[in-house]
Amino acid sequence: MTLAAPPAPGNSIHLVLVDSAAGCVRAAGASFSMPGAVFGFSGELAHGPLDAEALCSPWRALVARLDLEQPEAVIVWGGNNVGDVIFVAMACDRLAGRPESLLSVRVPEIDGRPFVAMHSPAQIASLYATRRPLSVAERLSLAQEFARIRDSCGPLRRLEQGRVVGVPLDYYDPLLLAACTADWQAPGAVVGTAMGRCDAPNLIGDRFFSERLGFLIDAGCIEANAQRTALRSPM
Repeated sequence: MTLAAPPAPGNSIHLVLVDSAAGCVRAAGASFSMPGAVFGFSGELAHGPLDAEALCSPWRALVARLDLEQPEAVIVWGGNNVGDVIFVAMACDRLAGRPESLLSVRVPEIDGRPFVAMHSPAQIASLYATRRPLSVAERLSLAQEFARIRDSCGPLRRLEQGRVVGVPLDYYDPLLLAACTADWQAPGAVVGTAMGRCDAPNLIGDRFFSERLGFLIDAGCIEANAQRTALRSPM
């Protein structure tokens, strides 16, 4: 036996990390009558400070919207990848004490990639039926987990055996070094190759790799044939 999904609240708000994933959930609502508005969050949670203003301000905007609209439920979407795992825990932290029900939709992998944006709108609408409420105890535990990640995992984070851990900033440097060849390449090609070699639960965006590429150039580990004036400028 399986538990039935809770009743579908018509005035719910879906929380989704990254624009592409939010677009998929919006399309599911428009094409398949999946109820609820979508609130999308930008930013990469695998690296950088988790208390940065750019990450905090959208949550303040969300809380203001919740106060105004008073939805019945908030539904947070995520897969088994480092960004979404942090995102769900962050939602429990930022929405602690809120009166709305907090529901979770956990998306499965497609072709080994555990991301919301891998799913079609039809699949998203089907997955909506798997939503389940997070209990008070679960919300508290996840909020505490977010505090642990924020305070002790450092600026670069990975998902290892279901747990977010901190790793050194140079953890992915071997991917960049291996992507360099004896011939001159555009930095975007080096960054793209390194990104493609990340393991699926721990994909890292081009901004981080561009910053590390610049560091390796400055450190003399990689040669550049032109002065760098921007993170993505040609070498």
